Amino acid sequence: MLQIKHLERSSSFYSQWILLSALLIGGIQMHVIHLRTYDITVGLAFRLQCNIQKQNVSVTWSDNLNQSLENSTGIKIRGNALWFLPAESFHSGNYICLSRKGNETWETVFNISVEDESCPRMNRENVAQSTPEVPCMLQHIFHLDSQAQVTWLKNCRPINKTITSKILPMNRSPDDVGLYTCFVNFTFEGQNYSAAQTTEIYSVPSDFVVTQPKVIYPIQETRTVILGESCNLTCKALIGKNGRDETFMYWLHDMPSQSPTHDYIIEENNMEYMMCILHIQEIKAEHLNTNFTCYIQHPVGKDSGTVTLIPANQNQRYFWIVPGLVFLLILAVVGFYLFKVDLVLAYRDLCCLPVALHADGKSYDAYVSYLHGNELSLSSTMSFALHSLPAVLEKRYGYKLFISGRDELPGEAVHDVVADRMNRSRRLIIVLTSHSFEPQTQQDIKPLLLHSESTMKPDPSMSQIWGTYEQRVGLYDALVKEGLKVILVQVEDKVDESSLPESLRYISRTKGILRWRQDTSDSANRKFWKHLRYRMPRGQTKKSKQITELQEVF
Repeated sequence: MLQIKHLERSSSFYSQWILLSALLIGGIQMHVIHLRTYDITVGLAFRLQCNIQKQNVSVTWSDNLNQSLENSTGIKIRGNALWFLPAESFHSGNYICLSRKGNETWETVFNISVEDESCPRMNRENVAQSTPEVPCMLQHIFHLDSQAQVTWLKNCRPINKTITSKILPMNRSPDDVGLYTCFVNFTFEGQNYSAAQTTEIYSVPSDFVVTQPKVIYPIQETRTVILGESCNLTCKALIGKNGRDETFMYWLHDMPSQSPTHDYIIEENNMEYMMCILHIQEIKAEHLNTNFTCYIQHPVGKDSGTVTLIPANQNQRYFWIVPGLVFLLILAVVGFYLFKVDLVLAYRDLCCLPVALHADGKSYDAYVSYLHGNELSLSSTMSFALHSLPAVLEKRYGYKLFISGRDELPGEAVHDVVADRMNRSRRLIIVLTSHSFEPQTQQDIKPLLLHSESTMKPDPSMSQIWGTYEQRVGLYDALVKEGLKVILVQVEDKVDESSLPESLRYISRTKGILRWRQDTSDSANRKFWKHLRYRMPRGQTKKSKQITELQEVF
């Protein structure tokens, strides 16, 4: 069961403080509204302070009917303050103070209730264990009349000892709990008046801990509203057992509005929560997509939460937008997967920053390895490696290739040529045929891998040794040194992958084999060239289409 406690504040100091905080947080071009509630005793003078003294600020006072208060009975306006001299029952009602400075406006609505009671109500709290004294919080009276007379009461009864000081000393004990009222008799503009201020001194358990305020709701929310209807925005914040006179809660929003707030305290599970309601009389277009922020402040900390108003039909739009965005995302992922090769090649063609020549210290874009020799000069492997491959990659797309059997110098040692050229290449293209790794080609090449100084004499198996050694060196760099990427290309008949070395089977499983179709049209091998270019590094230059058109033989 909720216990609702009415929140009362009449301290002029705190009213000024919260107005100043609202201005500092709200920023420029804002209209801030606060609702303050005060209970006044009949026959006592009372002052409503609109805002702190600030230069170049214009202040106007009015009642809830927007009528001027200049000639109201028992009411006087002095500077930014509205005085009740003294307060009477008919003074109960709402009083509005509107302050302007440039594009800034801030408005405070004071709800005044004037009651005929013998003892003024409590309007300030303090804790007995930490209160060495109780000051009479009527400094504005003492500024007007330094000779004002002070009388102290406890629980509406005179204190045993006569104390006329503005400060009442305390013993810091549970016996001090109670209501302390200071009555002040003063003179203002030649007339004698009385004013009073009551402080409640209460005791808390020894294990009492001040709670840092925390907004429960809203946190970061959106709310659906209908244009033309009224709306209440409710903010709830945990305040624990903190002193209520030091805890302030209010709404701020970045648009002009005539929307007052109302705050109160509820108790749940032995903890206190503060509620603050912002009432919007009519939802207008300017309210939509505007942040309404609830602030809770206490000397130990502060917190805030925001609500954004959206039109009622906005949810239907979101219903289609969210699935649409998800569909587009899935479509983009699928499209990228299907057209990744084309997108990468298009990016290379359109990119305006060419790769610097020899920037990575390499001399060749690819080293082409295949089984070659006089006995294979008419094979499809030789035709592909020495004619088709350079015709497209070198002449059309500007790649620089080192092709074994074409570019080495006569008399160079096999292991010297292979090791040096591969270290200077960015890719290794291995051309495979159905005869690449037949049993007779598996030569013992340990002496070559160990850089033996022995000299190989030309013999019928030299081509197999040359090709095998090239591939061994290249695979060592690719799989061990990680400095060379391998591209497998198949020509002639289908290659039996089970006959390949384990290293090539691994590359085949992870990267795949590009298959060249011989004796076919250019369009049949278009996909082959596209995927080969995708696996190659970006070319340095691109030959003119006019030179290469109808000139290449695939």
